[in-house]
Amino acid sequence: MYFSAKENAMKLIPYLNFQGNCEEALNRYQVIFNGTIHDVSRFADGNFPIPEEQKSKIMHARLTFGDNILMFSDGMPGGIIDHGNGINLSLGMDDEAQARSVFDQLSEGGKITMPMEKQFWGALFGQVTDQFGVRWMINCDL
Repeated sequence: MYFSAKENAMKLIPYLNFQGNCEEALNRYQVIFNGTIHDVSRFADGNFPIPEEQKSKIMHARLTFGDNILMFSDGMPGGIIDHGNGINLSLGMDDEAQARSVFDQLSEGGKITMPMEKQFWGALFGQVTDQFGVRWMINCDL
């Protein structure tokens, strides 16, 4: 299910595109978030011409964890993926050990832009750009 069955329900679902390493990212996030991978479709599954080297790449996949959904793709052949600096994925948590674990795992091979520390608003907070170029904000209410 992509959204709640409630009338007029709406849920924002981030769709992440990668430059040929979608499967690696999907599998990594599955471990970090202890999630479940669904609906993996390859470009070869489509009924359209596609370069041979793109056929095994992921056209669409979904990862669920808790009440969250992330969608994934390697993007269309020839497209350039630029994650930019205009969007961060923000995770709100309430378990300090879990927040630190997620932050540390996302930091592996990435770049910490703000260390995980207690902030003036009373939460534990940190920012990281992971090894795939995705920017994350982790906020843990203490």
